[in-house]
Amino acid sequence: ASVMALALLTGCSDSSSKAKQVEECFRSLMKTRQNVDYQKDETLDKKLEAIAQQFQPDWLAGGGDRLTEDARNIIINELGDYLETGRVWLWYGEVKPGQSALAQAESMKYSQGIEIYPLASGIPILKAIAFTMTDKKSDGHRYYLALETNATVKTPQT
Repeated sequence: ASVMALALLTGCSDSSSKAKQVEECFRSLMKTRQNVDYQKDETLDKKLEAIAQQFQPDWLAGGGDRLTEDARNIIINELGDYLETGRVWLWYGEVKPGQSALAQAESMKYSQGIEIYPLASGIPILKAIAFTMTDKKSDGHRYYLALETNATVKTPQT
């Protein structure tokens, strides 16, 4: 009964795919922890897919809380034409099929924030989360990746 209550409280549902369940739990946990209703952003989703293709387990340096210089550069390059100022955080967690979606979401860790450029004031800020699962990587594992943004978006030049 307590598990069911927790599932209801955290907004985790019994949706179609495990990855989708983990995403819902992660979003719900983030909303509760940060008291922010993170948006879903299609462009950010596409950017994270491109990052996920390139993701390697050895990106995680210094006990996993810092990204390697290569990783930071790949993320900045992928986001450079979309985000103008602010920070992003890459969250990651190894896919463990035996774990519940909630346990998987709770076990995700984040890297030190990557500053694109100091956050500009007076313009709308994109507080969004993109979420995906990688293919199998060199270590034989798959990973859940989430990208959290507190940034401004470049306005299309007309």
